[in-house]
Amino acid sequence: MKVGYVSPMSIAAVSGGLRTQALMTTKHITSFEVDPYLISPWDDIRKMDLDLIHVFGASIENVGIVDQIKAMGLPLALSPVFFSNRKAAFIKRALRVERLSFVFGTGIRSDFSVKTELCRKADVVLPNTSAEAKLIRDGFSISEDQIQVVPNGVEQKFAEASAKLFTETYGLKDFVLFAGQVGAERKNVIKLLEVANEIDTPVVIIGSLYSDEYGEKCRNLAEKAGNVILIDTLDHDSELLASAYAASSVFVLPSQFETPGIAAMEAGLAGSKIVITERGGTKDYFDGYAEFINPDSSKSILKGIKKALDKKTSDALKNHILENYSWKRVAELTANQYKLILA
Repeated sequence: MKVGYVSPMSIAAVSGGLRTQALMTTKHITSFEVDPYLISPWDDIRKMDLDLIHVFGASIENVGIVDQIKAMGLPLALSPVFFSNRKAAFIKRALRVERLSFVFGTGIRSDFSVKTELCRKADVVLPNTSAEAKLIRDGFSISEDQIQVVPNGVEQKFAEASAKLFTETYGLKDFVLFAGQVGAERKNVIKLLEVANEIDTPVVIIGSLYSDEYGEKCRNLAEKAGNVILIDTLDHDSELLASAYAASSVFVLPSQFETPGIAAMEAGLAGSKIVITERGGTKDYFDGYAEFINPDSSKSILKGIKKALDKKTSDALKNHILENYSWKRVAELTANQYKLILA
C-alpha cells in the first residue's frame, strides 16, 4: 500500500506535537505493509501512483491540496489535530451565522468553517482524543461513522533516559520542569512563572521566548522569582532533553488545552510526575496518573505542583504509557484505518 503524507509547511519552523506525530507515524507505519511517501509542494502527486493520502492538520494551509486530492479521486485520511475551549453548541451556532453571512455576500471564512470543510471531505477523520472526536462530531456535524480515534504516541526511548547528563551540566535534580513552545501563549507558561517563587524547588523552563510583549513579561517574572532557570529550546532528539525529563521530579503542562501533550507523555515515560491541564483530551491519557489543573487559576496550578511534589515516585504511569501509547501501536491503528478505507 503506497500512502502519501501531507503536513502544513509551518511544521518546518515549529518543532511541536504535529511535527512529531507526522514523523513518528510515517517512521513506524512501514511495519504494517505501508510504503510512506512524504509529499512536498514541489512533488507532482499525479505521478506518484498512490493508493491513499493522509493529511495532518485541518488547517487553511491544507485546503488547496485537499481539494486536489479529492479532484483526483484519491481516498483521504485526515488527522485534524483540533481542539477549542468553545463548546460544540457555540461552534455550531457560529457556523450557522457564517453561512447566513455568505448568503448576503458579507462573510469572511472562519477557522471553524475551514476545519469543517476538510473534515467533511475526508473518508476518515482521525482525532487523537475522545474530546476532540466529540467536538468534531457535534460542532462540525460530522457523522460518527466517519470518525475513528487514534491516539498520539511516545517514543519508548524516553523510558531509558538517565538524569546524569542534565544533572552534570546544570547541577540540578528533582526540580519542576516545563519543556515546549514557551513563546506560544496557549502553553500558558506565564501562569507557571506567576507562582514559581512559591515553589520550594528550582523551576526549569526549556524553550525559547520570543522578543515580544508576552516574552518580556515571562522573562521579568522569571527574574523576579529567583528560582527559575531558562534554557533555550533543545532538539527533540537531544539526549539533554531526555535527561532533563529524567532529572525532574514534576513535569508541568499548564496549557489552555492539550491534545494530549506529547511532552508530558515523554516526561512521564522518563519517570517524572505529571501536572497537566484539565482541558482538551488529557484525561484520555492521564486520568488516574496525574494532577489535573485549571489553567486559568494560579492557585490551582500551585496546588497541583505541590501535591505532585509530595507524591511518591511510581512506575504506574510509565507502564500505562508503554502498554497503550507506543508509536508502533499508533501506526498499527492508523494502518488499520487505511485498510478499511481501501477495502
